[in-house]
Amino acid sequence: MKSNFDSFELNSEVKQNDIALGSFYSKNSNKSINKQVTESGNALINNESILQISYPNLYKLAENNQKKYLEEEPFPNIHIHDFFNEPTFRRILSVFPSLNSNIWKSPTNVHTVGKSVTKQGQLALKELLYTEAQRRILMEFNSSLFITFLEKITGIEGLIPDPYFAEGSFTMSTNGGYLDIHADFSHHDKLKLERRVNVLIYLNENWKENFGGGLNLYDEDLNKKKTIFPYGNSIAIFTTSDKSFHGFPEKIRCPKHIQRKSINLYYYTVPTKNREVTKILFPEDPSFSHQPTKS
Repeated sequence: MKSNFDSFELNSEVKQNDIALGSFYSKNSNKSINKQVTESGNALINNESILQISYPNLYKLAENNQKKYLEEEPFPNIHIHDFFNEPTFRRILSVFPSLNSNIWKSPTNVHTVGKSVTKQGQLALKELLYTEAQRRILMEFNSSLFITFLEKITGIEGLIPDPYFAEGSFTMSTNGGYLDIHADFSHHDKLKLERRVNVLIYLNENWKENFGGGLNLYDEDLNKKKTIFPYGNSIAIFTTSDKSFHGFPEKIRCPKHIQRKSINLYYYTVPTKNREVTKILFPEDPSFSHQPTKS
């Protein structure tokens, strides 16, 4: 896997509607990753950083691609390949919970099969289950630096992270797993904020299209408009609404020793006036009532 700080050609697997961040970085960054301090206003990047992210470059990428994001079908979205440089991707991958970790729980309903998500910890705080390295990485994605990037690319101002990681953080699906077409819940139960943006960070090395597991995006009539394959070191971002239908309803066909790994993060705003409070909706089973799995 090539670093987004090196010069390289667009990966042949990258579809025309996707973005490769590495090629953007190679054109716009002329500072060494080892430099101790960047210019005033830039993020600190050094060899001791747990994550090495050039936020000024991310902001340029966002500003250059906001129009593309907003015009994508069936709702605003983007898929960016080679999002992190190699050391940062490796660092994130290294802290992902193992298959046998006690951090996992498995939802038990007909629409979500073979999927593991993070348990609630004591006091309903997931962070009590995380290692310090896991906490620090997730905190990075809840930082003002990362949120500014999301605001610039989505055009949504005032995004608010979820410190409780409701229905989010580390996620894993295994061979035979699937997630039916759905639209996500509209408001955070505890914070009462409106859900606006989903961010999916994929961590799957050597993922192949014939494994399936691609995230499908559907229009209001449930016609599939786009498939985002969960290639390692790529990130999918999309705007959520009552009509942002998505899922991977066909069973994953990966080898048993491989899992579909991601970090799922959700961002909110102060509630808008025109959106009702709704739970997760499976449009092909509108009477379904979601009951969170405790363990």
